[in-house]
Amino acid sequence: MSAATDTARAIFNAYVAKDRAVAERVLADDFHFTSPIDNRLDRATYFRTCWPNSAATDGFDFINMAEAGDRSS
Repeated sequence: MSAATDTARAIFNAYVAKDRAVAERVLADDFHFTSPIDNRLDRATYFRTCWPNSAATDGFDFINMAEAGDRSS
């Protein structure tokens, strides 16, 4: 695994564990999040908007993890 995929896995696992301290420690101060419904949320907005979803998160199945450019189609 790479540092990027290790970070991604740590964030997902923090949601499952409801451990915001881990998420805050792992995400950089200049972190930005984009999804189909959110465009470039800054770190504070990400935690305010997205972190409450951890209450309903029971687990994740990691099927494939790759950094951009590491996976061919």
